[in-house]
Amino acid sequence: MKSNSYILLPLLFLVSILTFSCKDDNRFEKEQELKLTQHNDSVYEFLTKNWNLRIPETTPELDQILQEWKPWQELAQEVRLKPVSSIGAFQKRSVRLAELISSLTYQEYPAELNLPDIKTRVSLLQTALNNLNMFLEVEPIDIKKLDHDIKYVNRAFRLLTAQMEENIRKANIPQEEGEAEMLEAIDNERRANPTTENVTE
Repeated sequence: MKSNSYILLPLLFLVSILTFSCKDDNRFEKEQELKLTQHNDSVYEFLTKNWNLRIPETTPELDQILQEWKPWQELAQEVRLKPVSSIGAFQKRSVRLAELISSLTYQEYPAELNLPDIKTRVSLLQTALNNLNMFLEVEPIDIKKLDHDIKYVNRAFRLLTAQMEENIRKANIPQEEGEAEMLEAIDNERRANPTTENVTE
C-alpha cells in the first residue's frame, strides 16, 4: 500500500498542477478576448464618429473636367459612401478605395490634368489610402494611427484638387505674343539634349 501511495501522491499533485494551469490559461484567454472586444468597440465608435473622408468642392470649370473623368467619379462616389455596420465594413471600404486609386493611376488622364505635378499628387493620395487600408487590417487596430491616416487622406485630397485648380488657372492665363513659340522651342531643345536638361535641373 505504501508503495502505491508513493506513486499516487505525485500523480495527484501533477494532475492538480495541470488542472490549475489549464484554468489559468483559460482565464487569461478570456481576459484577452474581453480586452480585444472592448478595444474593437472603441475602434468602431471612433470610426463611426470620425470617418469623414471628403473631396473638396471645386470650381465649375474643374468640376466639368472631373465629371467626364470616369475613374475619378468612381473614386468620388466610393468616398461619399460611409460604412455603418461594423469594422469589417470600414475595412472593405478602405480596400475598395485603395483598389480604385490604383486603377486610376493606369487610366488615361484628361488632357488638362495629364501633367507630372498632378500625377505626383495622385501618388501621394494613393500612399495615404494604402496606409489607411494597411492599418485597418492590423490587430489590434491603433486608433491614433487611424486618426492620423484619415486626416492624411483628406489632406492628400486637398493638395490634389488644389494642384488641379492651379493648373487650370495657369492654363487660362493669356500667353504673350511669341510665348507659345518660345516654349515650344525650349521643349524641342530639351528633347534634343536630354543630358543637358538633366544637368541643368
